[in-house]
Amino acid sequence: MKIFGVVGAFLVILATVECAKILGVFHLAGKSHYMACSTLMKILAEKGHDVTVIAAHKEKNPPKNYRQIYLDGLSKKLEDVFANMKMFDFNPSPLMGPIFFHFMSTEFIEDVFNHTVFKEFLKADEKFDAVIIEEFQSEAIKYVAHHYNAPLIVYSALDANDWTNPFQGNPDTPSYHPNFYVSHLTNHMSFLERVENTFFYVYAKLLSNLINFPAHNRLVHKYFPSAPDLADIAYNVSLVLLNSDPSVQEPIPKVPSMKDIGGFHIRKPKPLPQDLQTILDNAKHGVIFFSLGSNVKSKDMPKETRDFILRKFSKLKETVIWKFEDPDLPGKPDNVIIRSWLPQNDIFAHKNVKLFISHGGLFSTMEAVYHGLPVMALSVGADQKLNGNRAEANGFARHIPFKEVTEHIFSEVLDDLLSDPKYKENAQMRSQIMRDKPMEPADALNYWVEYVIRHKGAPHLRVAALDLEWYQYLLIDVVLFILAVLLAVVFSLRFLFNSVLKKKLSPGKKND
Repeated sequence: MKIFGVVGAFLVILATVECAKILGVFHLAGKSHYMACSTLMKILAEKGHDVTVIAAHKEKNPPKNYRQIYLDGLSKKLEDVFANMKMFDFNPSPLMGPIFFHFMSTEFIEDVFNHTVFKEFLKADEKFDAVIIEEFQSEAIKYVAHHYNAPLIVYSALDANDWTNPFQGNPDTPSYHPNFYVSHLTNHMSFLERVENTFFYVYAKLLSNLINFPAHNRLVHKYFPSAPDLADIAYNVSLVLLNSDPSVQEPIPKVPSMKDIGGFHIRKPKPLPQDLQTILDNAKHGVIFFSLGSNVKSKDMPKETRDFILRKFSKLKETVIWKFEDPDLPGKPDNVIIRSWLPQNDIFAHKNVKLFISHGGLFSTMEAVYHGLPVMALSVGADQKLNGNRAEANGFARHIPFKEVTEHIFSEVLDDLLSDPKYKENAQMRSQIMRDKPMEPADALNYWVEYVIRHKGAPHLRVAALDLEWYQYLLIDVVLFILAVLLAVVFSLRFLFNSVLKKKLSPGKKND
């Protein structure tokens, strides 16, 4: 019997490492989104799988089993949009947020469906064991998994949210989980904040069901007339990979088909270029690293803000390394080093780095937490304000929305972060939480993708909530039934009481 057990275990191992063909379709042309998705696919390629990536960007040195289907022109189109958009002034209201994302997502997806390279690729007779897409109101792009009759895996750059929950039957918790569009809230809300959060939860839900989903359904049938109704595709998601981790996000319910892989993009630090290595080694008072990510450009910062930031930096003993996209920075003091590109994660691993000044992006925040660095979050848009609030609530950061930054506030917050040891202590505590895992996030990512392939879509992870209508899921039919029964009992008792009372009060019949 032991021999059969050993053979069985060996067969499981063989099944686990068997090479699979995996297709990644990433319709978002933004560089930061692509970097995350391509990292995910490169991990799968490094694990021995044969991956194909359809995207608007290309890798210069892809792994040997990483095939690229390049949708040329799409990234340039988005760059032109960003060039005409003042990112530091762009701040849509919560009411406009869902509408903005609706039009953006449908336009991105139609650009992909209408691209000649994409059309030609679909014509080829290929087979895939799984299809991975990024969730960004991406229902129409899910058609690709149906086209290849392959399990659909969704990657979300966020934790479980309004975009992922409906398609997994995951419970929404507006009482303590802030809606994406009201990012100034935390998971501890007052009564009025819960009212506000609930309003935006219902508002976003109505827009999604009445406007966004029907538009995506029409989009699918415009390009693929023989496709089934989108509801039959979009709700058939085998797995959701969430860029979430308890070290940076609050715990919330998740059904078994939703898996945390936050930190999967953090790789083992590589050796630094010699000039950076020398700068960091020689910074005897420590280093402050300053970067606003890949979409927000420091060079586009308002001159007044840039000038008072430089004035503050000139008074510091620390060295400042700033990702600044222009080689010319007027008024730059000697302790400020600028580069148009910097290996952020590799720099964070250096012992002399003391503080990270960030835009509050989730990937950057996770890298800072992993390396135990305090953060000054200068949120500009998207989920950055929510990330900044969370980081501040977790005690390792101070958060200032960029539009509220003044010279006094910037100076006071920077001094506080550099002088108070509690921020470093809390960052190190959060680092321990992030690192304390039974499995590295990259390994977990690979394991769950292989799991879905091994179990042919893993339908056993699907919750029964997906088989219910919305009014059944919310027990509205049950509540109405109970109310109807109670009303029937009340009216019956009232009728009986009135009948008895009338009988008692009526005069007796006279005898003839």
